[in-house]
Amino acid sequence: MFIGGGVGAVARWVISARVQRYAVLFPLGTLTVNLLGSFLLGFIMAAFKYYGVFTRTQILLLATGLCGAFTTFSTFAYETFTLLRDAPLYGVLYVIASLAGGLLAVYAGFVLAGTVYGR
Repeated sequence: MFIGGGVGAVARWVISARVQRYAVLFPLGTLTVNLLGSFLLGFIMAAFKYYGVFTRTQILLLATGLCGAFTTFSTFAYETFTLLRDAPLYGVLYVIASLAGGLLAVYAGFVLAGTVYGR
């Protein structure tokens, strides 16, 4: 997991920075790694679950380590996909709670920073 995380973090930085050079205002680098990471996690998990390609140890390296450090959005996308497939109501609730909760958490962080640093 440690090695996969290191590789994933460096890959995120390199790919995001290179892609972002082509966009000024839109976060194209982040979007690219999020979509690529989601694809990669979907491929890895399907290969593991349905075709027995990877061992549990390899899943820790590739899914948790590599994809987890590359983008946590890939985990969110995979979990949402499986919830929408297996328990649609929970899938919808998870998306709403994640997006609304995430935006509220960012806002709370901004408010706290303003309170702490007085700006």
